[in-house]
Amino acid sequence: MEVFLSHCYSIYCNSLWLRFKVATLNRLKVCHNDILKRILGLPRWSSSSLAFARNGVNNLGVFRRHSAFSVRSRVEVSKNSIITSVRQSAAYVCGPIQQRWLDLLFVHNEG
Repeated sequence: MEVFLSHCYSIYCNSLWLRFKVATLNRLKVCHNDILKRILGLPRWSSSSLAFARNGVNNLGVFRRHSAFSVRSRVEVSKNSIITSVRQSAAYVCGPIQQRWLDLLFVHNEG
C-alpha cells in the first residue's frame, strides 16, 4: 500500500490541470484502478470502489478534489501581495482554473 500511495499519488499540480480530454482523464483513472488491483492481487474485473474502500485509500476523484480544495484554500487565505492581486482579479474570479475547481468541488445536479 505504501508503494501505491507514494507512487500513484505523486501527481503534482493536478489541481491546475485544465487542458485535457475527458478520455485522457478516464484512461488515467482506469490505470490508477488497475494498479491498485494488481498490487492487491485482485482480478482486473473486480470492483475498484470496493478495493479502495477496504484498504482505506482514496480513489483518483477524491484525490483530485482534495488537491483542488487544498490549493484553493491556501490561495484564499494568502497574505502574499502578488497572490492577493491575482485573487482579486477578474481572471481569477471568472477564469478557467476557478471554474475547474468549482466543478471538482461541487456536484452539479442536472435535470
